[in-house]
Amino acid sequence: MKFAISLDEFRKNLSDVVGQVIYGNQIIHVRKHNRKGIVVMSEEEFENLKDPRKRFSTKADWEELFILTDKIRNRMSSKDNIKLEKVVREELKAVRAKRQQEVS
Repeated sequence: MKFAISLDEFRKNLSDVVGQVIYGNQIIHVRKHNRKGIVVMSEEEFENLKDPRKRFSTKADWEELFILTDKIRNRMSSKDNIKLEKVVREELKAVRAKRQQEVS
């Protein structure tokens, strides 16, 4: 469950907010002056964002994602598929370059 609180409320109730995130499996949006601010989430949720494979409980669930992706791709025109492949290649190249910089 997600909800938003003000920065002042976050400061005043830090311990309660952390408890809600850890034990209540909640995601908290902390806003400053009604503007976008930060998101407080559990470490498990953060890890799921970093590695999408962790979102799936079994290998079969992970593979089902690719079956669904293929179904969607098969409905696309060949022109759109070419565009999609180009975008995917560019993003993979960017991610690999970033990881290489982090390792160096």
